[in-house]
Amino acid sequence: MLKKALYTGLLAFFVLSISTSLTSCKAKEGCGLEDKYAAPTNKDGGLSKKRGKSNLFSKKKRKKMKKRGQG
Repeated sequence: MLKKALYTGLLAFFVLSISTSLTSCKAKEGCGLEDKYAAPTNKDGGLSKKRGKSNLFSKKKRKKMKKRGQG
């Protein structure tokens, strides 16, 4: 019983170590996913300066907080 558990554990360890080495990035090339999910750049190659428009609170709530001096 112990021998069987040891054999199964070693087999699982080798399978996991081989699978992680196969999915890793290539040296000096980087990962394909880095290019796919990279931040958008402008025509000069620099990062975009745009800012998001999302707000945590509604316009009415922000106005109320500004009036109270909390923002």
